[in-house]
Amino acid sequence: MYTIIACSIFRDEIEKVRADLGFPFRARYLDPGLHVDFDELRYSLNEEMNRASQDDSQGIIVVYGQCHPKIDEILKPYAAALIKCQNCVDAFITRRVMEDKAREGLFFYLSPGWLDAWRDIFNRLGWDAETARMQMGSFKGSIYIDTLKDAASREKELLEFFDFTNLPFTIMPVELGHFKSLIIKAKESLED
Repeated sequence: MYTIIACSIFRDEIEKVRADLGFPFRARYLDPGLHVDFDELRYSLNEEMNRASQDDSQGIIVVYGQCHPKIDEILKPYAAALIKCQNCVDAFITRRVMEDKAREGLFFYLSPGWLDAWRDIFNRLGWDAETARMQMGSFKGSIYIDTLKDAASREKELLEFFDFTNLPFTIMPVELGHFKSLIIKAKESLED
């Protein structure tokens, strides 16, 4: 059995594609927002990879972006495979889709997991509403990446994010094929 160690931003999407991945795995989810403290992220990844190694895992797949400047170095002793993406946004949508959208301006992307965790992440950053608006002033708006097809039921939460950041939002329906393929490719790289 494999082990997937992932940011909990990805929890719902991993569970949604679990049956379609074609291999058994244990999933371990780390708190969202660890990327704002590199030492904490390193420590948490090492703890979970040590645990997976002791559980006789067939291989470790790490579902994170490049959230730590030395993430490859952190994973190397465990021969863990990292999915190929820069961040949680391009784990869900391709870089090309992001670049096409960027022609319209700079946007802040929210996945369902991000919508659940943004308050905690902003608290970790020490951002109140005024600071968030200053930090995010260059964004044209926010885009909800609707991976779970739940946008209609999350309008209140999206409006709360708008109230806090002053970023109007739009909805981008997204299928999980790209995300699933990144996990499968990472697993296959462990077999090489």
